Amino acid sequence: MKTYARLLPLLSIFLIISCVTINIYFPAEEVRGAADRIVDEVWGERAQDPPPPVKGPGSSLFNLLQPSSAYAAQNIDITTPEIRAIREAMKERSASLFPFLDSGHVGVGADGLLKVRTTDGLDLKARGEANRLVKAENDDRQRLYKEIARANGFPDKVDEVRNIFAQSWRDRAAKGWYLEQPGGAWAQK
Repeated sequence: MKTYARLLPLLSIFLIISCVTINIYFPAEEVRGAADRIVDEVWGERAQDPPPPVKGPGSSLFNLLQPSSAYAAQNIDITTPEIRAIREAMKERSASLFPFLDSGHVGVGADGLLKVRTTDGLDLKARGEANRLVKAENDDRQRLYKEIARANGFPDKVDEVRNIFAQSWRDRAAKGWYLEQPGGAWAQK
């Protein structure tokens, strides 16, 4: 009995230290990496480096004693034929969009979609072209988000994919481009 009484605290400590929780989760960081690669590819040299990441708190003895979590890592597939076709169409269109983004006629919305910000100074043909390009780009972005979610086994997470991409589009927008602010106002980056 005394042996069991001595082993019980040791066994308890061992169980606490060795607890591991396995979570199947939405791979937000992996999607963010895929989003950054796609935005860089589509916008090429125009894509800006994102701000440096904020570092979290360091480890401590207390953190080592807590149960840890192990996550099932998932590589995000962005190489399906559908995704490649969408990426290529967006890349080809970007050269036509840059003049409108550079002039401020088109901006990046808070949701990451493009918006015609103003048509002042554009003739009727240029207005039509800006509207056509913005619609085609936004349609492809929406298709891209759905296809990435479907191809990677989380078709119910399209909104999360869209939100991650929205941040990448905004972070990587070129200096001088207009970004929609949360209240709906526009500001140059």
